[in-house]
Amino acid sequence: MSKTSLLSWIFLLFTCLAATQGLAQASLSADSNHVETGNALILHLQYPAHLGKPTDTLKFNAWANQLPAENIVEQSDWVARENGVYGKDLTVLFFDEDSLQLPPLPIALRNGDTLLTNTLDLVVKATPAPDDLNDMAPIKDIHPEPSDWTDYLPWILGVAAVMAVLYLFYVLINRRREARMRSRTLALPPHELALKKLEVLQQKNRISRGQVKEHYAELTDIIREYLEKRFAVPALESTTYETVLRLKKAAFPQQWLQPLQELLEQADLAKFARVVPDDSFREYSFQLARNLVLETKPTNTENPENQQA
Repeated sequence: MSKTSLLSWIFLLFTCLAATQGLAQASLSADSNHVETGNALILHLQYPAHLGKPTDTLKFNAWANQLPAENIVEQSDWVARENGVYGKDLTVLFFDEDSLQLPPLPIALRNGDTLLTNTLDLVVKATPAPDDLNDMAPIKDIHPEPSDWTDYLPWILGVAAVMAVLYLFYVLINRRREARMRSRTLALPPHELALKKLEVLQQKNRISRGQVKEHYAELTDIIREYLEKRFAVPALESTTYETVLRLKKAAFPQQWLQPLQELLEQADLAKFARVVPDDSFREYSFQLARNLVLETKPTNTENPENQQA
């Protein structure tokens, strides 16, 4: 062999080695070299980061015959990893049983260079029929998502709805009970209702238990309610002065204006100024209230249209 021929063979050998080294600059691998039809397969691309940054897009023309572009269902961004490489993952699908080889894929860099990956051999198997289930690969473990408070939202809303319904029942039952109590009392004439309430108040004996303010508040409410129903004056919403002034213009016995005013004023002092009246005033106020109701109640000859039931 001549010296010229030997040099030509050496040059050709170095050219092939350089080409092989260029192909190995980027790597293409898969989670598995065997995949069933219709199952997702993850392909991994990576190359040394010192070669430069990649462009944002990949061209898959080299794979068009083996892997159509529509079968590449997902691809991640290029990521610089801790081991000094750029990496990118592709999720692909195969629908035909075959043994195929993915040719080198070009990776364009921003500096204008292009890297080629290695080839990748894959075997695509048909999905087993029901008779072949025993030959299937083990089912992979389920990876549960982390729990979040919104997962319990239906339970929270359910409990809140139940509580709302129970509260509604409670309100309705109380309203019916109160309505029954009112129906028993509203049928009574104003003077009979006032006398019954005075009797109940006396039995409570609140003053002996230190409830002076509460005692006189209830006493004046009974009197004002009677005056409002009997003489059609807004006594419950008026001050003592306003009540007396309105009663002067109503069919109220004038001789009772002064005693009524004194009673209401003394009770106001107990309610608002926390002035404790003498013990004798408690019995006096009761007797005065009873006498006022008895002496101002409607007479048999009085026109019923003027009586406030």
